[in-house]
Amino acid sequence: KYPMCYKDVSFWHTAELHENDVAEIVRGICGDLAEDVTMVDQFVHPKTQRHSSCYRICYRAMDRTLTNEEVDALQDQLCVALASQLNVELR
Repeated sequence: KYPMCYKDVSFWHTAELHENDVAEIVRGICGDLAEDVTMVDQFVHPKTQRHSSCYRICYRAMDRTLTNEEVDALQDQLCVALASQLNVELR
């Protein structure tokens, strides 16, 4: 197998956000290059009650090694899509 590359994305969101919404956008932007999407952290600010989550995306191609530039470009597109489609505030 070819090596995987992990990238995290953290953002503030409403309490109603569902993990499947995030995974659907990841798959839509990254396709098969996103091997796994996992929520690795959740946080509710004690004073403001704002919700924050961190998701880890595992990128991997089955036919080659991905370059840092390729993964960074996908991650940038993903961040834009999450912010615009889910109304989240990136951290």
